[in-house]
Amino acid sequence: MSKKNSILFQISVFFIIVIITINGLVITQLIIDNEANEIIQMKRYFHSFESIKDGEFNNLSKDEINKKLKPFNTKLSNISINLLKEKAKQINTTDDTPVNIFIYKEKKYINPKPPKFFKHPFEGKPPKPPRLFYNEYEEKKKLFDLNTSKKQFFDNRPPKPFFEDKQLVIEDIQDEPLKKSFWLIILFVTNILLIWFYYFIYNKLLPLLNLKNEIVKFSQGDLDIDTKSKGKDEISQVANEFNNAILQLKELRKTKNLFLRNIMHELKTPITKGKLITDTLENNRKKDILRKAFLRLEFLLEEFAKLDKITNGKMQLNKKEYRFIDILDQAIDMLIFDSTRLDIQSEDVKICVDFEIFAIAIKNLLDNSIKYNTNGDPIIRITKNSFIISNKGKPLKKPFKEYLTPFNREYESIDKGLGLGLYITNGIIKNHQFKFDYKYEEGFHNFIILF
Repeated sequence: MSKKNSILFQISVFFIIVIITINGLVITQLIIDNEANEIIQMKRYFHSFESIKDGEFNNLSKDEINKKLKPFNTKLSNISINLLKEKAKQINTTDDTPVNIFIYKEKKYINPKPPKFFKHPFEGKPPKPPRLFYNEYEEKKKLFDLNTSKKQFFDNRPPKPFFEDKQLVIEDIQDEPLKKSFWLIILFVTNILLIWFYYFIYNKLLPLLNLKNEIVKFSQGDLDIDTKSKGKDEISQVANEFNNAILQLKELRKTKNLFLRNIMHELKTPITKGKLITDTLENNRKKDILRKAFLRLEFLLEEFAKLDKITNGKMQLNKKEYRFIDILDQAIDMLIFDSTRLDIQSEDVKICVDFEIFAIAIKNLLDNSIKYNTNGDPIIRITKNSFIISNKGKPLKKPFKEYLTPFNREYESIDKGLGLGLYITNGIIKNHQFKFDYKYEEGFHNFIILF
C-alpha cells in the first residue's frame, strides 16, 4: 500500500490543512482589525485635537481641556516635541497619516502634521458682513459700544489654531486593544487543542499500523511477530487477540513439527530394513511390488522433509551465480530422464540461486510437465528474464492458485505424487524472490519463472 493511502498520512494531511486554514483566517482577521483600529485611533486623535481647539477658543484651562479629552483616552502632554524627536522612537507612518506618533518610556505621544491635513478655519479671506440698512447699522453700533470696546474685541479673538502649533503633543492613555490579544489567545488555544487531538488520534491508530505490518509478515509465513498492546480500546483488544491466535498457531506448529519428525524418524529404520530384505529376495513380481512400496515410502519421507522446511521458514539459501543450463541438467539427472525427449531453447543465462534447492523446483516443474503431457515433447525456453516450460494438455479444472496449496491434486495414484510439487516449487521460488506465473495458451500449459 502506498503512503498516500495510509490512514495516518491522510489524517496528518487533514490536520495540517485545518491548522493552516484556521491560522490563515485568524491572521486575516487580525490584519482587518488592525486596519480598523488604526482608523479608529486616527479619529480619536482628530477629535482630541478638535476638543483642544474648542478649549483654547473658549479660554479653558489645561485641566478643563483634559476633562474634555478623557472620553477619547488622551490628555495634554508635558513633554516637548523636541525631546520626543531626540529621545523617543518614532513609529513609521505614511504620508497620508495626519499625525506623528512617538513611543517614549512605553507611552505613546501624538503630534499633528500641519498644515496639509488640518485646514485653518479662517483659511482664505473671511466673508464680508452683509450690508445693513442705515438704521439697523446704527442700532448694532450702539449695542456694541455699550457692551465692549474695540480693544476688548481684539483681545477676545480666537487663539492661534492648534494645527499651526507644531509644539502641540498629546498623550495616548488608552491601553492596547484587547481584541488583538483575544484573537491571539484564541489562535494559541486552538492550535494547542488541534495538536493535542492529532497526537491523541495518532497514538490510538499507531497500534493499527503496527498490527497491519505484523499481519503482512504473518501472511508471508513469519510467525515470529508480536502484536501486544497496552491500551484498552477496541484496536488494542484486536491486536491482543490476534497475538493470542499467533501464540496458538506457534504451539500447533511445534506439535505438528514434533509429530512429523517423530514419524519420519520412526519410519526411516523400517524402510531401510525393508529395502535390504527386498534385495535378498529372488527376482519376481512380489519383489517388484515390495521394492516399489518401500521406494514410495522413502519418497513420502523426502516430501515431508521438504514440506517441513518450507512451512517452518527454515530454508537456508546458499546463493551463488550459476549457469541456468547447469541447474537444468541437475534437475534432469534427479529425474533420471532422457534429455533428448525435451525441446530445449536456451540462451546463455546466469542467475544467483541456491543450486541444490533451485534444482528441486525445476525438477518438480519438469516432472509435472512430463507426467501431464498429452502430445509431443515438453518445451523449455530460457531467456535472460524468464524460464518457461510448456506441455500439451487439457485446461486445468481449478484455478491455478488452488494447485499452489499442499495436497491439492486431481488424481490419487503412486505415479502422480501427493500434490506437493507445485506447493514446494512455489515456496522455493518465493524464497529466491522470483515470481511464479502460469498461462494456458493454444492448448499448452506454460509454467513461468520470472527472474
